[in-house]
Amino acid sequence: MFERYHAANKKLLSLMNIEQVWKHTSKATLEASLKRVRQLLHRLGNPEQAMKFVHVTGTSGKGSVTYIMHEILRRSGEKVASYSSPHTTSYLERFRIDDKLAHPDALAAAIEVVIDAHEQHVLAGHEALTMFELNACTALLLFQRAGIDWCVLEVGMGGRYDATNVIPSPVVAIITNINLDHTDFLGPTKIHIAKEKAGIIKPGCLVVTGETAVGPLKVIRAEARKCKTPLLVIPNETGDHLEHNADICRAAGLLIGMSPLVIELAIENTPPLPCRLEVIQEHPRVILDGAHNVAKMQATIAHVKRMRKGKVHVIFGCKGTKDAASIAKELTQVADSVRATRFTEGHGAPVNPLQVLKLFPNKLQVRAYLFPHDALTDALKVAKKSDTILITGSLYLAGELRTHWRSEKQILKARKS
Repeated sequence: MFERYHAANKKLLSLMNIEQVWKHTSKATLEASLKRVRQLLHRLGNPEQAMKFVHVTGTSGKGSVTYIMHEILRRSGEKVASYSSPHTTSYLERFRIDDKLAHPDALAAAIEVVIDAHEQHVLAGHEALTMFELNACTALLLFQRAGIDWCVLEVGMGGRYDATNVIPSPVVAIITNINLDHTDFLGPTKIHIAKEKAGIIKPGCLVVTGETAVGPLKVIRAEARKCKTPLLVIPNETGDHLEHNADICRAAGLLIGMSPLVIELAIENTPPLPCRLEVIQEHPRVILDGAHNVAKMQATIAHVKRMRKGKVHVIFGCKGTKDAASIAKELTQVADSVRATRFTEGHGAPVNPLQVLKLFPNKLQVRAYLFPHDALTDALKVAKKSDTILITGSLYLAGELRTHWRSEKQILKARKS
């Protein structure tokens, strides 16, 4: 079953060994990325011209905001699709159309067309696209073929030079917040990062942001002023990041003319995002969460503190480019034990689990596991029914362990994430 999808996905992944390395080296290098995407989209008939966009960026919350905005538009009777990244368990999870994930055969067909166009592109002497660039092109072609009216498009990283930023001016550009993440690509300070994320603002769009810090907000205001676009700032009045995401979506939904009643219904009934504070099991409660920077981990810890009853057993691993020490320091607020591990699939190298374990106080250390499922097996064996197992530090790790409960085969069959 789903042989065509698996074959197309495998063929797409094989192109990774000829892709250009995405580096923040110069403006010319970054602009070359957008040029490559535009060239390929032109070969595909410019599918990005066929739909209206809600473009979403931010350090934290952009996945949740993308999900909620999708649901607002769907419940308003619009033909809507959304693209998010990365996926957790199945590549299919990146592509939602109306109330389901895309059909595997439809996605396979879009991948096949993109691969053929990419081959023509490379043989014509142009630079090969990166995997994320190819994914973005696949999403736009898939959605155009499905007759989509609205596309909610989540930025992969940054904004200004992200592959998704080849779209026309969106109806609304959403910037959730600004924090330190991907500093090796986006710059060392929040000001640098704000400049990159504000790059999704274009003339003619509406802008909504949840960022209120003086420096980053000044950058966002300047970009909005430059593009002559109205800007609406939504403060986090409760301190709860989930409620803040909902407030951002309320504002954006009203700006594009959606019914207040439908907006509230959508917010209340948006399906949970995989591996974002996802409770996948009870007794013991198992929370899958891909928090991979300090700001995200602080939000995760606040959530765990509110819902914890017994002990908290942490399974932790992270990418080598992340600030593992600072993230681990935050986790010590709630952890009663720590099992350090790594992800075995995903882009970029993980931190050695033994090095990860040493970041935690001796009293919390259980052991380092080279294979994540071994860490999960041990935690499930030890945890009492009233305890919590928190799997965190990386979306790749959370997604890999999610297969203990939700296999890709199940996801493809149900077409629900």
